[in-house]
Amino acid sequence: MAERLRRLFAKQQDPYAGADIVLARKMGGILAGLGGVLVVVLVPFSPLDREIGDAGWLIGAAILIWGGVVVWTTRSGRIDWSFEMFLAAAYAGIAQIALLQWLAGGFSAPYANLLLLPMLFVAATNPARRVLALLLAIAVALALPLAYNGWSGDVAASAIATMVLWTALTFVIFTLMSGIRAQRLALRENEAQAREEARVDELTGIGNRRAFEEAIEDEIARATRMKLPLGVALGDIVSFKQVNDEWGHLEGDEALRGVAAAIANELRAPDRVFRWGGDEFALLLPGTATDGGVELAERIQNKVAVVCRRPDDEAIRVRFGVAELHDGMTGTELVESADLALLAEKTRQLAS
Repeated sequence: MAERLRRLFAKQQDPYAGADIVLARKMGGILAGLGGVLVVVLVPFSPLDREIGDAGWLIGAAILIWGGVVVWTTRSGRIDWSFEMFLAAAYAGIAQIALLQWLAGGFSAPYANLLLLPMLFVAATNPARRVLALLLAIAVALALPLAYNGWSGDVAASAIATMVLWTALTFVIFTLMSGIRAQRLALRENEAQAREEARVDELTGIGNRRAFEEAIEDEIARATRMKLPLGVALGDIVSFKQVNDEWGHLEGDEALRGVAAAIANELRAPDRVFRWGGDEFALLLPGTATDGGVELAERIQNKVAVVCRRPDDEAIRVRFGVAELHDGMTGTELVESADLALLAEKTRQLAS
């Protein structure tokens, strides 16, 4: 139990993780509007001129105008309300309700019941630390009439009973909404994981073709904006079909995994390797021109030949075609240029 409470009140990096700001804005506007309506309904029964005369009406009007501004800005979107702004508004609401209670005479006035509105909002949208702090502020507001009207055992008992009931209600609301936020966070994490898995080749563990197609667009935009070179290399395994035909697909899969790992180990940090399909690989080389791409391809070819072997102990070999981004070139055109370079390399090898 103690450990659970410690986690509940632990400081969080993002105290509003999983919360829905759009729903919070709607809820904040509704509760502010409801508070204004209740004040208008209660004023004839509990006038605001009992302490300072007609000046109380001016203060009450200013409070109503403030509530109207909150409603209008949340509904119209003129102000981009954040959770922190709503929390500050909740504290302002507590102060205003306490002021209304005093203007209307203190003990006998009904405005203290409106403290339930900011309490409901904060319980539904805020972490435990901030909910607890607001509950303390509400407790002070409920106790204030005992300070300016004098001690009354009945009033004190009523305030304590009210605070206990409201705290229980706050706990129920907070627990329910915390569960919803936790479920929303888990769903987001699962979605993010699913999106990530959809971009990873299951066999080799490197990015798949979908990941490459997304990444190349980002890199083209970056290279264009920063006026940097961008290279793409397409490669395949020489005589890969022979490995599958003579030793089976399990050996073929092992060859693909080995080649993928060897390529990845030769790349510098900005470079990335993807499985293009079958026995083909695509390299994305930010900041690399054609000459640098050719040098890297040769280094990879040598590395693969050293560390990757067929079941007959022959070296596995790869070949690459390299292309560089030029002005106005699309991702498709850049890949086509690399593919043509790879085709030319295949033709050269067949002719030699």
